[in-house]
Amino acid sequence: MTATITGSAGEVLKTKKRVLTRRGQTCNQRCYFCYFLNKISNESHPEHAFMSFDKAKQICKTLVDFYHNNAIDIQGGEPTIYREILDLCQYCHDIGLYPTLITNGIALSQEGKLEQYRDHRLRDFLVSLHGIGKVHDQVVGAPGAYGCITKALEGMVRLGIPRRINCTMSKPVVPLIPEIARKSIEYGALAVNYIAFNPFEDQKAGIRTHENVPRYSDLRGPLTETLDMLEEAGIEANVRYVPLCMAEPRHRKNFYNFQQLPYDTHEWDYESWMWTMMYPQRMRDSSLNATYRLGYGASGLYRSDAFQRRDAFEQSPVKGRIKYGVQHVLARVESAVRGRDVLYREEAKLRASVDCGYRYHDGCNRCALKNICDGFHGDYADLFGTAEAKPATDLRPIDDPLYFIKDQVKVVEPEDKEWAM
Repeated sequence: MTATITGSAGEVLKTKKRVLTRRGQTCNQRCYFCYFLNKISNESHPEHAFMSFDKAKQICKTLVDFYHNNAIDIQGGEPTIYREILDLCQYCHDIGLYPTLITNGIALSQEGKLEQYRDHRLRDFLVSLHGIGKVHDQVVGAPGAYGCITKALEGMVRLGIPRRINCTMSKPVVPLIPEIARKSIEYGALAVNYIAFNPFEDQKAGIRTHENVPRYSDLRGPLTETLDMLEEAGIEANVRYVPLCMAEPRHRKNFYNFQQLPYDTHEWDYESWMWTMMYPQRMRDSSLNATYRLGYGASGLYRSDAFQRRDAFEQSPVKGRIKYGVQHVLARVESAVRGRDVLYREEAKLRASVDCGYRYHDGCNRCALKNICDGFHGDYADLFGTAEAKPATDLRPIDDPLYFIKDQVKVVEPEDKEWAM
C-alpha cells in the first residue's frame, strides 16, 4: 500500500510495505542520556575529535559502493559544528547517499544557516527535542537551547525543509510527551520517535539513576495519549526499545525492538552499521578497517578484538585480503541459502542479548509476544527489575517480527524505489 500526502514539506509518499532498510561525533550540549557522552566530554578520548573530511568521504563512498546504502544519518555529537559539514552533505547527495542531519538545532537558529543546508542538498533534519521550555534546557545541559531549537524548527517550516523529531524519554520529560507531540504537529514533522533512555555506548558510569530513568510502566499512559494524537494527525510515530507489553494493542504497530528496527526506513542497516561502529572508522587518525558482510564470521569481527584495535588485515595485508575475501564469499553464500531476513533477525537477537544484556521476567514465558520482543534492557533491570512485565495472552504466540509493524503507515524515502513498490 502506498499513498501520496501533500503537506508543509511538499508531497510525502507513505507506505505499509516492509523491506530491510538501506540507511546507512564533539558537541555544544551535554545531554546526560547521550550515547557518546564520555568521548564528547573527554578531549583525550581517541574518538573525541572530528575525523578529517577525506576520511568521512571514504566512509560514505564505502557505504554506497560496498554496502549499497542509499541514505545516511550524519550525527556527532553535533554535526552542524563540523567544519566541512555543508560540503559533506553535498558530497553525500552527489554519490546517491541522501543525507539526514541528527541535530540539536542550536547552530541552525542563526540567520542564513538553514538556507545553506538546503542549498547543499540536505534531505531532512532529525531534530532532538527532549522536553519543553526549561525542561529541555535542563536535560540537554544548555540554557537557552529550547529557544534555539524552536527558532530552527520555525525556520524549517518557513523554508519547507523536511523535518522529523527525536525525543529521549528521560524521567523529567515523561509528563511532557503529549506536549512534544502537539509541538510536532504544529511544526509539521513527518515522523516522531520516542526513545527509551537506555545506554548503548559510553554514557558515564552512574549517570542513570532512579531520578532520571522512568519506569516503563509510567510511559504507558503518556504514550497512549500521544500515539492516538499523532495517528489522528497522520504523523508517523515510533517507540523504540520499550517492551511490547507496554503498548496498548492498537499501538503495537508503533513499537520497535531490535527485531523490528531493520524494517524501519528511518533506521540504520545492521550490516553497514556493524562496520561503521568499529573503532578504526570512528577515530580521527586511524585508517579504515576492511569491509565485511553480515553472515559467516561477522559477529566475531564485530564483537572481538577487531572492534577495538587493528587486526590481521593491517598486520599482514596478504593474510588480511584472504581473510576478508573468504568472509565475503561465505557470507554471501549463507545469505543466499538462509535468506537475508534470517541473518538480520539473528543479529537483532545478539544485539539485545549479548550487547545490551536484555532479560525476560518469568511471566514473559506466557506472553504471546516474547519471540519478537527483547524484554527488559539489562541496565534497566538492574535499576527496577522486570516485575512490570504484563504478558499478552489475548492472541496466539507470534513469531513474525513484522506481524504488527506491517500495519503501520510510514513515510517513504523518495529515492528508495524498493520501499515505494
